[in-house]
Amino acid sequence: MTVIIVYHPGKVIAVLSPRDKGITSSDASVQATMRMWDENVLTMEVAPKIASRIREGDIVLCDYRPSKGLSVPVPRNTIVKILKGKASERMWQEYREVQEKKKRQEHSEKQSQQSYIG
Repeated sequence: MTVIIVYHPGKVIAVLSPRDKGITSSDASVQATMRMWDENVLTMEVAPKIASRIREGDIVLCDYRPSKGLSVPVPRNTIVKILKGKASERMWQEYREVQEKKKRQEHSEKQSQQSYIG
């Protein structure tokens, strides 16, 4: 069996902490809502070791590896790294360019499939 290890980058648009005013929480966990590189918007748990350091606008790496012990592969959906500096911006830009290229290609394919019925 082949195991695929997958991480996805996202840009934080909101941090949801139980310490924030306006949030009532049943536990001490922190979540963050992100715009992912592929334009999805997701909210995931932030790993406890980095929860106090995550901020809006951060580029983060999300763990999509399958959770262990389940019969069906379910992604972990946990933010495990906060990326800083030029490397984070370069990585974010590269992923975004892949997405833009994919969108242009899909648009081009739709245009070529359209036919005139008159």
